[in-house]
Amino acid sequence: MPLPRPKPFSVSPADGAWLRMEEPDNPMTITGVIAFGSRMTHEDAKALLMERFVPFNRFRMRIENPDSARAKWVPDDTFDLDDHLVPIELPAPGGHRGLEALVSDLMSQPLSFERSPWTFHLVQDVDDEIASAFVIRLHHVIGDGLGLMPVLLSMCDERFDPAKIPGTALAPAKPPRKPLAKRVTRTARGAVEETVDLLTKPAHLWRRLKTVGGGVGSLGHLLTMPKDSETVFKGEASPRKRAAWTRAIPLPTIKAIGAATGSKVNDVLMATATGALRRYLIARGDSVRGVEIRVAVPFNVRPADRPYDMGNAFSLVFVTLPVGTIDPLERLRLLKERMNALKDSQQPAVVYGILQSIGKAPGWGHQFVVDMFASKASAVVTNVPGPTEEMHMLGAPVRELMFWVPQAGDIGLGLSILSYDDNVRVGVAVDEAYASDPHPLVDAFEMEFAELAAQYA
Repeated sequence: MPLPRPKPFSVSPADGAWLRMEEPDNPMTITGVIAFGSRMTHEDAKALLMERFVPFNRFRMRIENPDSARAKWVPDDTFDLDDHLVPIELPAPGGHRGLEALVSDLMSQPLSFERSPWTFHLVQDVDDEIASAFVIRLHHVIGDGLGLMPVLLSMCDERFDPAKIPGTALAPAKPPRKPLAKRVTRTARGAVEETVDLLTKPAHLWRRLKTVGGGVGSLGHLLTMPKDSETVFKGEASPRKRAAWTRAIPLPTIKAIGAATGSKVNDVLMATATGALRRYLIARGDSVRGVEIRVAVPFNVRPADRPYDMGNAFSLVFVTLPVGTIDPLERLRLLKERMNALKDSQQPAVVYGILQSIGKAPGWGHQFVVDMFASKASAVVTNVPGPTEEMHMLGAPVRELMFWVPQAGDIGLGLSILSYDDNVRVGVAVDEAYASDPHPLVDAFEMEFAELAAQYA
């Protein structure tokens, strides 16, 4: 049965923000790897995508006028899967390092808006464990990582259900989505209104910068938040990105560390990241005395009953990592304290309001917000929970899942944490202007975790 022709619709303000952040030297593209334990032929991959991915309307649509405030999703009437499924050779030296090199090369290249902005590159014979792999690229305008993960996992044999794909003849009509005012808190609604006011009326900006208080006044606090420590991760971004990822880290061990220290899994992983950055800076000969590195951490605000909704529905919190603290247990305690305080604050609602607003702001206002976020943080850290058991696609076992999110502005470091099949892997994406090789950061993360496990697991 032929797929129905999608209906055009306007790019939402939140999604439009990612279009406006796109630069030739800094693509706003999510990159991922799905590695298989048995061979996935090109014919298999084409059948898989045609049956389980392409039916989602967004993947058969392109963006009209992407540089305009009136950007619109329209049907791609020349859609051809062969434009999106690309066989590619693994670069030297092959194996895991070759796959990392391929991810790095593709991560640095912008996607075309002449067609739907996504690609699957298929590589073969990676190593003894990985027979085939997809390197996936999806522009952030399609959706955020937390929203796209259920879509990608719906391609797995264990989860594929054509009746649940929105827009298909089998899918039930979904209930109308509540308007924004009904879905967010009063603080977030106020932040939307105030942010639009600030970014469209420059005279108000100076007055607001002087105001720090509670409620919607939290916006003033965010605007006046000082920069974090000057480290190698501060500077001017370049066009070249590099990617790597850790070996599997056992989830039961992470939980054991958490149980011994009264911490959650996310607390342990954030503390490990803090210790890894400390190790990395010390190995470079840089001072870590009093150093604190602030990271932007996204979290999902998408309704749980709409897992296949595309688009961007997340907020951010800014977490300060106590890199200068010597004792690992004290670092963990400080992180728990800071993250708990953020959960009880109005910062998430305020940032959600800002992210909703910048798609409506004039160009200078949009750039102001991007520069502001980049000045407040040195890195982006994402944590996405995946399936707890091994999955399959057309019978091929999925051995590894990994992803990397783009960093807007001059933020040049991204740490992506993904759990799958009772293991956790951490992806590192770094701008070459800040670090020419991501592997010392990967090694530092693995060493820091090994030390925590030796003491507390």
